[in-house]
Amino acid sequence: MSVQTGTLPPAGPASQRLVDRARHRVGRVGHLLREPNPIWIRELKQAARLARTPIILLVLAVLMALLVATIGGIAAKEIAPAKTGVILFQVFFSLAYFVVALVGPAVAANSIASEREGRTWEAVLLTGIPPGEIARGKFLAAYTAISMYVVMLAPVGALPFLFGGITAMEVVIAFLFLFLIALLSVAFGLAISSKMGSLRAAILVTLLLAFPLSIGLFSAGGSGLSYAAHLAWPEVPEGPPIWLPIAYQRAPLGLDYVLFLILLPIAAVGMPAWFLYQVTVANLTSESDDRSSGLKTWFAVCAPVTTAAVAVPAFSVDPSDRLPAIVAGVCAALSFLIFCVFLFAGEPIGPSRRIEVHWARSRASRLRRFFGPGVMRSAYLLLAVGVPAIVALWVAGHRLSLGAPVATPEIQAQQVQHVAVYALAVYVFLVGLGAFLRARIASPLVTRALLLTLLFTIAVGPWIVAAIAGLVAELDTSESALLVAAPSPFYAFVMLSKADQGDAGSVIAAGYTAAAGWVAVGLGLLSAARARCAAVVAQREAAFAETDALLAREDEAALAAEQAAPLHAATPEHAEPGSAAGTAA
Repeated sequence: MSVQTGTLPPAGPASQRLVDRARHRVGRVGHLLREPNPIWIRELKQAARLARTPIILLVLAVLMALLVATIGGIAAKEIAPAKTGVILFQVFFSLAYFVVALVGPAVAANSIASEREGRTWEAVLLTGIPPGEIARGKFLAAYTAISMYVVMLAPVGALPFLFGGITAMEVVIAFLFLFLIALLSVAFGLAISSKMGSLRAAILVTLLLAFPLSIGLFSAGGSGLSYAAHLAWPEVPEGPPIWLPIAYQRAPLGLDYVLFLILLPIAAVGMPAWFLYQVTVANLTSESDDRSSGLKTWFAVCAPVTTAAVAVPAFSVDPSDRLPAIVAGVCAALSFLIFCVFLFAGEPIGPSRRIEVHWARSRASRLRRFFGPGVMRSAYLLLAVGVPAIVALWVAGHRLSLGAPVATPEIQAQQVQHVAVYALAVYVFLVGLGAFLRARIASPLVTRALLLTLLFTIAVGPWIVAAIAGLVAELDTSESALLVAAPSPFYAFVMLSKADQGDAGSVIAAGYTAAAGWVAVGLGLLSAARARCAAVVAQREAAFAETDALLAREDEAALAAEQAAPLHAATPEHAEPGSAAGTAA
């Protein structure tokens, strides 16, 4: 029921057919337009009562206007107006980026943590609003606040257009990207806030993470990618950090334009935003409820998208640069999959009884149950999605290498195979190790810390042993010392570098032996984790069955006592002496 109007939301679909469910979703969208999110409305009413908000916006706009006007006045004396406009464009939107990237998370971090610190979070839960609705309301409130900052800066952002060198469409596109960056920054701050119980801790952690992330993204995605954009489209200048709006206006329309300027930006914004939303909903959901389905759905959808995204550059670069592009794509996909292994290392052993009862009542399908909580469900999902992703990159890289007009296409295909096989082996091992550790350790934090420690050990430890072995044996960089480092995942690069040498058979054989060993160990750990989870679930079910039996016996005893009470009262032998029944007796 709506908190504002007291009206009921639209009922569920009449059946589970696709057409009925689609009609229900369309009707739900219309309901949301008629009845906005109550959390959003409440937050807006609270913000409207704050007198300092207009003052902060005004001061920020005035300071930005003075700064831009000062830089423009100084530069106009020595530089042509067109170049001055370009400089002002870069300066303004760089500053606006950092305002959005730092203020947005701070504003969002103030939402949920302040509710918990002010002891009003329980009141929000008692309204019966689901966690997803609460997360959307908090997000809309914080996004509205940061959007006000962007709107107040819009007149100042139009000043570079007056100098020339920048078109009006480029200014408009830059502002649109500011709103997209604000979306990510607000979602990031909200995800941090949903985990914290203290307002000060939430703001501190959010800012400590936002500073390096914003600077890193600005450097890599700004100036770093501008050189790659200049190579693809010479019309785009190299070096300036704000190059994407210029590329939309000046790059010629084609397949590369659609892939790199439309599809990849959508994936780069949509995937992290969806992930942060699911993390927020999971943090707001009770531990006895389903906190896994949303994140697993995100993983099942985004893993193929990530695989396709990292494979796109290999099809666009020159044939001589395809091997580095393919190897970089495999490493990027493996990094994403390892991150997901750490993400699902906090899964419970199995679904709670509350979730199982809900599944039974709603007649949940096998697919829905598979996406539910559970260590082994998560491990099987990681294997079912991650292994085909690496194999797909392997096949695509193999065909591209064989079809490349280079001197040795077969050697390039072998190099791609070495990297892909070792990446696949390490991934299978980490999936099994994560499941085994989670089945044995109750704390998700300890599980992730131990998993990270073991990953660092197997990555760096063999190289330390190889260095010691080389020094002890008084060997220079020889194959005997390198063979000791075969268990390290970075050994795949040694295999890649030695693939074009005819006498490197022992190096390649050692790498494949280590890869086979990681696969065997990973599958063994996965089997041990399955046995452990089955034992824990069986023990829990036995405890539940014993509790149910005790409750059933108590209910039977209470029912027998209720049935015997009237007979007891009607028996003459048990009547009191002064009563009518006693006198009659």
